[in-house]
Amino acid sequence: MTRRIALAILLTVWAILIAGCATAYLTMRWVLIDQLDRSLVAKASSLPELARFASPGGATAADGEDRTPPAAVRNPPVTANAAAPPQGDRYVIKNAAGQTISPAAGGLSVSDVTVLSAGFSTLHDGTRVRNLTLRAAVPGPEGAPVPVAISYQSSATDLDRLLDRLAFSFSLFGLAAGLIAALVALKVSRAALKPLYATADIIGTIDPNHLHRRIEAAQLPPELLPMASRLNEMLERIERAYTQRHQFLADASHELRTPVAALVTTAEVSLRHPRDAQSYRATLESCLDDARLLRRLVERLMEQCRADTLTHDETPEEIDLTPLLDQCADQAAAIAGERNVTVVRQIPTSLRVITQPQRLRSVVINLLANAVEYNRPGGQVELTAAVQAGVLQLTIRDTGPGIPPEHLPHLFEPFYRADKARSGDSGHLGLGLSLVQSHLQALRGAIRIESTLGAGTTFFVDLPLAMTANKQLAGSLL
Repeated sequence: MTRRIALAILLTVWAILIAGCATAYLTMRWVLIDQLDRSLVAKASSLPELARFASPGGATAADGEDRTPPAAVRNPPVTANAAAPPQGDRYVIKNAAGQTISPAAGGLSVSDVTVLSAGFSTLHDGTRVRNLTLRAAVPGPEGAPVPVAISYQSSATDLDRLLDRLAFSFSLFGLAAGLIAALVALKVSRAALKPLYATADIIGTIDPNHLHRRIEAAQLPPELLPMASRLNEMLERIERAYTQRHQFLADASHELRTPVAALVTTAEVSLRHPRDAQSYRATLESCLDDARLLRRLVERLMEQCRADTLTHDETPEEIDLTPLLDQCADQAAAIAGERNVTVVRQIPTSLRVITQPQRLRSVVINLLANAVEYNRPGGQVELTAAVQAGVLQLTIRDTGPGIPPEHLPHLFEPFYRADKARSGDSGHLGLGLSLVQSHLQALRGAIRIESTLGAGTTFFVDLPLAMTANKQLAGSLL
């Protein structure tokens, strides 16, 4: 991009140089030609032949005669009254009747000179000449103005020589300025691209083992600072996701190792010595409990992996959300009854949305199960659904002991448990809230937590009424 900008600037400079040189040359040419025409007009105005025309009885060429002036007319001698035109100049003077005026001595002033035409022509010998056709008024025999036409021709050799030198000078200047501009543009583009090359080298060294490296924004020009900032933010997100993935694998391996180790140990101890049927039965029951825990853990891990994939195979559909929320509340109430916890619901009679029902069901059930599990005996869980400003808002509030503030930022991390006493032996794997967050990301929703120690915890879930691109359907829902 920088090279293209530099090339565009260079082409613009060249165009300006060419246009400037051409304009200067044409202006100088016009000035020189105008000066030449003025000098020729002055010379034509002082021709001595005009005095003969004005004197009484002046001779003129008869009609039909050769009106080409003799050599004395084409190159008249210098007199005391008027300066003769330079050697090589040619001129013809005619009266109003088209008659050529004969030569005469003496000068006479000419008034009201008008240039009728001006141009260049080339003679047989290759010489370029300037041609002027003038109209003038001279005093007649009785003092009245008499119109005459003057055709004056002068060599343009000196003018052409001067114009050639001007063209050469302007061409040389334009070429030198263009080369200097090209060198400057090349140097500027290389200097501008140098930080980008350095940044590319840094990016090239970033791999899974060096995700901590960042782009040095201080070395970049100001216009590239936003790009460097966005790249550093992207690298930070990648590093965070990569770290979380590694931590997830480590935690998953640890959680899987515990039931597997218990299963293997129990089987090995049971096989060391012969035992009766009751002992083998107890051993099998212990192994079965470990296997069930292992199966539950594997299922939750598989569900977590499927939830992380945004291209879930479930197709969004339009449903009435009220029955789904009622079913989730009924399941939570069945668990809550064993713990003496009451489930209260505040749900509209009809709530039409476009969503993925199974994902949303998993979100609500997990949050209700947590609210029941971590509640106090005789406590209450409240499920509320409402639509505010075109957004579906679900609220799950419990009256449990609350969560300490230092644990709140980590609740959605896989295998994280705020209560370390609740381990895998009690069935708590620490994947529920992580799974909730993954589902909500796929549903284009968001979740936030508010908790007060001794008062309880509240989860706020915001979801779009329509997660498809069907604007007409979404508008009808809103």
